[in-house]
Amino acid sequence: MAKPDQIQDAKLRELVADAHGLMRANRPSEAMQGLVAALYRLLEVQPELGTEQLEPRPGWKMHFLSRWPQYGANWKKGSLAAGKPEIEFVRERFALSEAITCYEFLLETAIKRGA
Repeated sequence: MAKPDQIQDAKLRELVADAHGLMRANRPSEAMQGLVAALYRLLEVQPELGTEQLEPRPGWKMHFLSRWPQYGANWKKGSLAAGKPEIEFVRERFALSEAITCYEFLLETAIKRGA
């Protein structure tokens, strides 16, 4: 199982660990704020993620970051296509399950990428 201490970048590791602590304290809305901050840090450490494309099936491409769960902390329209990913909050409150899903995406991506 992936754990924040497997993240190489100290600042990113701290942001992810802090968000995990907020989730454990049942503060998912605050955790989402921290997870978005961690996502931006991941983009600083791994800038190629900002433009990386996946080809889930032949002839069909999608932006890697479009896999980020769109639960209310969503990619700003056009920001992925422009190569300048930006999250906008369209909600103030988040469920714990939503925060956990975003946390898992972020944690697994950071570890796989060696961030």
